[in-house]
Amino acid sequence: MSTDSDGNVRVTKHREELAEQFFSGNAATYDQIASFSTLGLDGCWKRKILNKIPKTSNRIIEQASGTGILTCKIAQLFPKCRITGVELHEKYLNIARKKARNLQLTNVEFIHGRAEEVILDGKFDCIASAYLAKYVDLDLLVAHARKMLREGGVLIIHELTRPTNLLFLALWKVHFQFLQTYGKWKYPEWDIAFQNLPLLLAKTQWVDELTRALRANEFVDIKVEYLIFGASVIVSARK
Repeated sequence: MSTDSDGNVRVTKHREELAEQFFSGNAATYDQIASFSTLGLDGCWKRKILNKIPKTSNRIIEQASGTGILTCKIAQLFPKCRITGVELHEKYLNIARKKARNLQLTNVEFIHGRAEEVILDGKFDCIASAYLAKYVDLDLLVAHARKMLREGGVLIIHELTRPTNLLFLALWKVHFQFLQTYGKWKYPEWDIAFQNLPLLLAKTQWVDELTRALRANEFVDIKVEYLIFGASVIVSARK
């Protein structure tokens, strides 16, 4: 974990604690929340991630794979590729493994671990993640990704952001107010996340942190793609 004079270690620790709180006791409804809280856009965003994965990939990692939504889609799209999902929360892992069994996917495995700390043997063609960047030490994440990627391998990171356009920001705030009222009633197990996520997204500068880390680790072809009025971003880069 990185440390500097501004106390970034404390910021990172705070993010980790928030992640623990956000995803405690709610694995069973995560798939519904991923669609409900993004107004159905989660599926569109995941298709964009899939389109960025090199078509010739043989080995792929998804970091913070959750209930395996994206991992299983990757495994279906690349049936001859070995897919590894890394997830910290056991209840999420259990759902992902059951989902893979039900889909009869034989090319996917899930392992327990913290995304930025896991270093797997061998060389991977692609490392992808969704909804992870705001919680982690991005310097460590990128440094370890570089170790695992082959030359020319691709890192793809998708995450939510706070719009900068005033009109879109106003709509974004109204959306979170809706989640904090109706969402809290319909999905009370997600109340902590609904209440705290807007402030976390307002404070985090994950896009800038990530692009700096990518340059520091000599990644090239760094691309930043803003989606849906700046409500989320996909950053991709090549080793």
